[in-house]
Amino acid sequence: MRKHHKKLVLALFSLVTVVFSATDPNDFAILQAFRGGLENPELLEWPANGDDPCGQSWKHVFCSGSRVTQIQVQNMSLKGVLPQKLNQLTKLQRLGLQKNQFTGALPSLSGLSELQSVYLDANQFDSIPSDCFDGLASLQFLALDKNNFNASTGWSFPEGLQGSAQLTNLSCMFCNLAGPLPYFLGNLSSLQNLKLSGNNLSGEIPASFKRGMSLQNLWLNDQNGGGLSGTIDVVTTMDSINVLWLHGNQFTGTIPESIGNLTVLQDLNLNGNQLVGFVPDSLAEMPLEHLDLNNNQLMGPIPNFKATEVSYASNAFCQSTPGVPCAPEVMALLEFLGSLNYPSRLVSSWTGNNPCSWLGLACYNGRVNSIALPGNNLSGTLSPSIAKLGSLTQIKLGSNNLSGQVPENWTSLTSLKTLDLSTNDISPPLPKFADTVNVVTVGNPLLAGGSHSNPNPSTESGSSGSPPSNPSAPVKGTGSSPGDSSEPTKPKRSSLVGIIAPVASVAVIAILAIPLSIYCYKKRKYTFQAASSLVIHPRDPFDSDSAVKIVVASNTTGSASTTARSGSASRYSSGVGDESDSHMLTVSVTGKITTKVDVFSFGVVLMELLTGLMALDEDRPEESQYLAAWFWRVKSDQQKLRAAIDPAIDVKDEIFESISTIAELAGHCTTREPNHRPDMGHVVNVLAPLVEQWKPLDDDTEDYGGIDYSLPLNQMVKGWQEAEGKDLSYVDLEDSKSSIPARPAGFAESFTSADGR
Repeated sequence: MRKHHKKLVLALFSLVTVVFSATDPNDFAILQAFRGGLENPELLEWPANGDDPCGQSWKHVFCSGSRVTQIQVQNMSLKGVLPQKLNQLTKLQRLGLQKNQFTGALPSLSGLSELQSVYLDANQFDSIPSDCFDGLASLQFLALDKNNFNASTGWSFPEGLQGSAQLTNLSCMFCNLAGPLPYFLGNLSSLQNLKLSGNNLSGEIPASFKRGMSLQNLWLNDQNGGGLSGTIDVVTTMDSINVLWLHGNQFTGTIPESIGNLTVLQDLNLNGNQLVGFVPDSLAEMPLEHLDLNNNQLMGPIPNFKATEVSYASNAFCQSTPGVPCAPEVMALLEFLGSLNYPSRLVSSWTGNNPCSWLGLACYNGRVNSIALPGNNLSGTLSPSIAKLGSLTQIKLGSNNLSGQVPENWTSLTSLKTLDLSTNDISPPLPKFADTVNVVTVGNPLLAGGSHSNPNPSTESGSSGSPPSNPSAPVKGTGSSPGDSSEPTKPKRSSLVGIIAPVASVAVIAILAIPLSIYCYKKRKYTFQAASSLVIHPRDPFDSDSAVKIVVASNTTGSASTTARSGSASRYSSGVGDESDSHMLTVSVTGKITTKVDVFSFGVVLMELLTGLMALDEDRPEESQYLAAWFWRVKSDQQKLRAAIDPAIDVKDEIFESISTIAELAGHCTTREPNHRPDMGHVVNVLAPLVEQWKPLDDDTEDYGGIDYSLPLNQMVKGWQEAEGKDLSYVDLEDSKSSIPARPAGFAESFTSADGR
């Protein structure tokens, strides 16, 4: 009797279990629609005649009682569209659809208040509804990466997402986000990981991204179309941040000293921005695992970093060795530059450790004696650091937008004769300078009605605040005489610069490349190797293919290989990268060669000279076929750089510093973004001091074929050809001289590096 009773209880229990596990009819209908939208539903292995997914335990479906709580079909190669009523699975907690090939519109998930995780990444969804994330109060994980939502216009996170107060992980890399970062993201106090790399975001990081957030990983790197901008000040308040990737944007300003407050930060990448100024001591002292400062405009000395792995190539540092200080005058001038908010024109010129070659400065006996920057649209204030330049005889800063007071310590400049601050917005009081100083302040409304103090009336050049003329004006550069005849405005200055810059480029090639080639020629014991060539031909601007033709000449047989590539170039996070054959194809498809492409080509020429290798050689190992990409990987490592130098060059310690300087310049010339590359005027300034080091010694003339280096370049090359009896017609300048414009009237027979300054 007891045994019969036990069987009855078990039967009743089984019946109850079946009844209570029967799938909710509406949930079952949604699953049927899910299967019906697939092109390959057989991959699910759901029974064709089954009508109880929860009771029959369908694969990839999980239930609680009769309600579906999870769908997990990740990485199954499923193709098709999703049912638009997916949000009627009201008890859904987890949705895993990642790494498939779902297409079409993403269904709205609005109202799924119990939904905790959504993984939709690595699919092909093309649109997203505006109410998609409304009412997701329990959402913690959301991944939307690698979906090209709203391809033509881009999209932004809808405001409904701000209701997901428990959200900890938000990832939407390469998902076509556009416009500014939503302000409300900074108010999600539970957010720990925000990964938005590879989109089209623009504007500044919102002020809401501040202390109080729980962010540990913030990835905003590699934005297309210009990228994010503004300063990075706000991120220095995120005291829980561990990984901060901001590379590949257009952030400006300085690296704040408060960066040192990020005590748990381990990985900081600022590569490829427009950051300026000194590297703060607080950053140098941080024990980071990885620090990348490449491709910015950082200045001053390179500190001794405590980071385990650090890189800082392609900046404007005054020295190439960490821990070596700048010259005192350089430091004073860079502080002055900082007070002017680092104007880009001066930042690109004021590099290295010799201020005598900088724009707007002149020297006498190797000391800066003139600052002449009238009409340069300068803003900011005047720095007390100028008082450290005791050799200054004149300061001309008229017709700018300067404000604030004149520092009191400027009165200690005992050699100062002229101070022109006309047409600015200088505030009183004006310090009392010696009677020997001609102070010009007309055009400053706040200074006693724009009074003009002029204790030397005989030197006054006229009204309207024009600076006094100076008949003994110096030639810009070391060795010039005191004074400067430059005036606030010179209509012909821009055209003069346009002539000097290209001529200076030719001069540098003549005085550097030819002697260096001869030197390498001698070291090779008269075995000659023809230079390689890389010729880029832009197609017709109206050609729909927009292709370019590349001809690479062989260095042995003279044969050439030709390839055609599209005019577009890939984008990546640092420097030239592994696809350097692409910033080589940045020639405009309109048929115009820009100066920045010219600068890139010159950088490759420098690499060829240093390594003795061709720009492109498919016979080399794959990792070194493209010289520019390979050189970028070795140039910042002194040991690797030494090994990369042409064996024909005797790399002694005393010349390795010069080689390092040229290597750094080559990298700067071939940096990813054209606007990060220097002007050729800057290239001249860097190479000019090295010319004497590369020239053959006077007592070694016979070994170099008795060439007279005072001759013009074409005659020098002819003499070289005749002396060696070789057929070097490929460098014959006689055939191409017709393309070189005639020397303007008034130009000297020869052109030196000093003229280029």
